[in-house]
Amino acid sequence: MEQYLSWNQRLNLISRKDCTAEVVYHRHILPSIALIPLVLKNNRNDDANTSPLNIVDVGTGGGFPGLPLALLLPNCQFTLVDSIQKKLVAVSEMASELDVQNVRIHCGRCEEMYSGREGRQKHVGKYDVCLGRSVTALPRFCAWMYPLLKKQQEPKDGGLDEVDDEGRLIYIIGGELEDVVESRIQSDTYLDELLHREEGTSDKRALIFMAKDVEEIAVESGEKDKIVRGGPGKKNSSRRKNDASSGRRKNEAKGAWQKKTNNVKKERGYDDFQRYEF
Repeated sequence: MEQYLSWNQRLNLISRKDCTAEVVYHRHILPSIALIPLVLKNNRNDDANTSPLNIVDVGTGGGFPGLPLALLLPNCQFTLVDSIQKKLVAVSEMASELDVQNVRIHCGRCEEMYSGREGRQKHVGKYDVCLGRSVTALPRFCAWMYPLLKKQQEPKDGGLDEVDDEGRLIYIIGGELEDVVESRIQSDTYLDELLHREEGTSDKRALIFMAKDVEEIAVESGEKDKIVRGGPGKKNSSRRKNDASSGRRKNEAKGAWQKKTNNVKKERGYDDFQRYEF
């Protein structure tokens, strides 16, 4: 708690107006640790000889919910992702001060994690659980992170060998949800219920989705087609080629930047201009 309050004075991880010990504890720390039974739900990795859960927190911001969970779940491995470097610097320093050794940091956009060959090897289909807390609209969030979750694998050759569990998304959100989201919720629990406190204290819910449902939400909502997965600076070349072959031209916005060409006459609106010298 002290570490967070100290860092917030320097970096404004959350609103300084609301950054009191009480607010940080009740609005940020408690909702984070409330997810523990959901993270561990149906977990077969409780044997010392099995691999620990691999968990990614996308849009961690000031480290919630990932950092408090990492502190209390030392046998799980956490990757905290955010595009704002200064916040991750603070999170990394707090983890070091608290001697939390099961946390690694990734600075950048979620969809850039798996844009290259090395990224695909490290991140695609590698995570048992993805965490998010009111980062953006759920369909858009699903489109960003669905490749990260483990997919359900069938036993080889029709055998009965045990396979890895399918990955899950655990997302904290309040308010109404899109129909494409509502129809695929596997578990819906109010934080008040998880924290055993008076009903109506918070409108936030912890939702659980399986990996296949996360991808279906991304596809059916249309958000999957809006994501460019080629990494920074890449263009959606396939869409551009299709538009060119069909003779369509994207309407340029007023004032849009265009590549300079010397063979096109500039339209200045004053071709008859004459310069006078005095």
